[in-house]
Amino acid sequence: MTIKVYTVTREGVVTAPRAIVTVSRSYPPQPEQTTTALPPCACPLYRQTEAAR
Repeated sequence: MTIKVYTVTREGVVTAPRAIVTVSRSYPPQPEQTTTALPPCACPLYRQTEAAR
């Protein structure tokens, strides 16, 4: 499988490929850890609330 990464501007103009990655069929994928945890909120409202505590 070959994956090509492109950059697209706001106007929809596509550039040449930035990177090309080739993955063979025999490459064993690493299992992802299953979790329901969410990353900590980084929104400004939450940060202000945490600072007030």
